[in-house]
Amino acid sequence: MNRFSTPDWVKRHYFDFRNYDTVSSTQIEKIKNGLAKFKVFNPVASIVIPAYNEEENLLSTLSSFADIQPEVPTELLIVNNNSNDRTQEILDRCGVNSIFQPKQGRTYARQLGLETARGEILLSADADSIYPADWGNLFVKTLLKNEDVAVVYGRYSFIPSKSINRFGLAFHELGGEIMFDRRKGLDLCINAVGFNTGFRKAQALAVGGYDPEKLEFENQRSEDGWLAQSLYKKFGNILLVKSPNRVWTSDRRLLEEGSLAKASVNRVIRYLNGTNLANT
Repeated sequence: MNRFSTPDWVKRHYFDFRNYDTVSSTQIEKIKNGLAKFKVFNPVASIVIPAYNEEENLLSTLSSFADIQPEVPTELLIVNNNSNDRTQEILDRCGVNSIFQPKQGRTYARQLGLETARGEILLSADADSIYPADWGNLFVKTLLKNEDVAVVYGRYSFIPSKSINRFGLAFHELGGEIMFDRRKGLDLCINAVGFNTGFRKAQALAVGGYDPEKLEFENQRSEDGWLAQSLYKKFGNILLVKSPNRVWTSDRRLLEEGSLAKASVNRVIRYLNGTNLANT
């Protein structure tokens, strides 16, 4: 992998579909046809994606999923978390199976998705990320074959926006991965980000899922880390599943912290302070 540039396949999905108004009916029909594979009667795996006002990103994500080739019967389920833009219109035009969660908050959306999903294995993704064509297959294989593993996660990179250089992002990611690889035991829950993880549905329900009432009340941000922590304590290990094809996600998470430099400093501070689910 070349860390210092964005792959062409990522660019094709990401930049071609950013403006919904410029996307032709032919392109949308192509995405719809590609997503038809997820219309399965008895899925082994469920891909669950929360979406709140994702009009700008959603088509890019769905375009990448249209190219995914799952090795087991897999459903795709989008949870519309009370969006007031054209998120639902996009879902309907692309023929995506979706449900509506009127309670605002990512934890509520993820919890409803967990409860509604029909697959034995749940693959957690996000509506602002681009996924390689083999995404999820190694997650499913690992969970089906290893009972001592409760959570799997993968590597990811950031798609550069106009205000951030890909060169700087590459060093940010490399530093982060060094920290990730040094974590052990319970601290591994921080690595299990919600847009690139997998786990068993039954076990997640057994620990209360994302526990939205508690997390929303305490203003916790890391519902994914919270669930990984709960699964680790009760059911087994958290495992990095390595693949040459990583997930690429929007850099807006970094911009929320002010700048790439500030995000990098904050990451080091969080690492030195140990596990802090409220700020991962």
